Amino acid sequence: MTENSKQAGYDRTEEPGFMEKIGVKYYRYLAKKAGTHEIENISIDDLPPDITLQTLAGNITGFAAVIGFGIGALTTFVTIWIEWTYADSMETVPYYFLYGSVLIAMLALEMAVLFWLALKTVYSLACLTGHNQAAKDSCLPGDDAVPNILARAALEVPDPVVEYLGIDPLKHLSKSKLLMVAALYKAKVILSSMLVKFILVRLFGKGEVRTAFSWVAIPITGLWDAFTMYKVAKEARLRLFGNKLAAYIVNDMLTDDFIAQLSPKAREGSIRAVATMMVLSQNYHPNMLVLLIRLSDTFKINPQCEYDNWEHFIDLLAEVREEERYFLLDLLSISAAFDGHLSKLERHHLPEAFQEYTDVYMERIENLKNCLLNGQLHQAKTLCLLDFEPG
Repeated sequence: MTENSKQAGYDRTEEPGFMEKIGVKYYRYLAKKAGTHEIENISIDDLPPDITLQTLAGNITGFAAVIGFGIGALTTFVTIWIEWTYADSMETVPYYFLYGSVLIAMLALEMAVLFWLALKTVYSLACLTGHNQAAKDSCLPGDDAVPNILARAALEVPDPVVEYLGIDPLKHLSKSKLLMVAALYKAKVILSSMLVKFILVRLFGKGEVRTAFSWVAIPITGLWDAFTMYKVAKEARLRLFGNKLAAYIVNDMLTDDFIAQLSPKAREGSIRAVATMMVLSQNYHPNMLVLLIRLSDTFKINPQCEYDNWEHFIDLLAEVREEERYFLLDLLSISAAFDGHLSKLERHHLPEAFQEYTDVYMERIENLKNCLLNGQLHQAKTLCLLDFEPG
């Protein structure tokens, strides 16, 4: 399938936002500055062993968390020092003007440093996994290359709604729930730091008692920012490792000889396996989207087919040969682990497909998920085996 044909079936309904564009530009700047912007991607086998990947990824994450704690604590200290020093010695209006100005300035400084730190962190992790080139790749069509999915992880920007092959991961979510989730996300982004800096500062009594307790906001804000950096690094690792594994599965495992053994129904089932997991997980996680598009690029697809229908996938499992069924169950378990968690819908429906092998495949999903989250890329590779045997 050509890039044009892929693009024809792929529609990112939202253009990259301002923050994502800034993140992508800075990522490409870092790659160009390091001289890695045009290098080719490297395979999993060329990467360091898991213990080295885990250690280095842990050091990168830990450094980011320490710096995050420091900037959160420092900016909070400044605002509280202003209150401690001038609350009783200045007139009300000048004091609140000074306090408000400093609060806004410190919040802006904190957000700017955290954004910079997050982008530096995801780029460092990209270098660790061999994704440090900035050239557009074939993972996702259009303006959705690796720098984009990492920029969104770094800046905690939600992944865009994508229309591809008619697949709708949000089909089981009500509109009211979608609006609530969106509102909570916006509230988290806008109020996370101010919640600690402003509400907590004024929570305990009045006068000197309140001012004394306000110092508690310093370590709490620092810990919150450290936790934010930890989450950013964790999600970046998940996306990088998942991207690498998707490329390995399609390029190294689904060889021409392997594909020749699959019937048309089994090829269709491979697309359905990933598409239905996107629906049951109820998100547009790029790991699953990358795997889906790479598989679609490998097999002939019917754009009119309803690939995300779970009942149709279950029916198809009964129509293919027994060994092909095991191949599809392998792919289903890999897809379920690729976004780093199992939803309630996945836990409920997966046994319908796994049947007597439910315990074996569910354990495999948990192990693969943990490997992706913990930086064990080589171990994760062994769990991505696609064959014609059960388990």
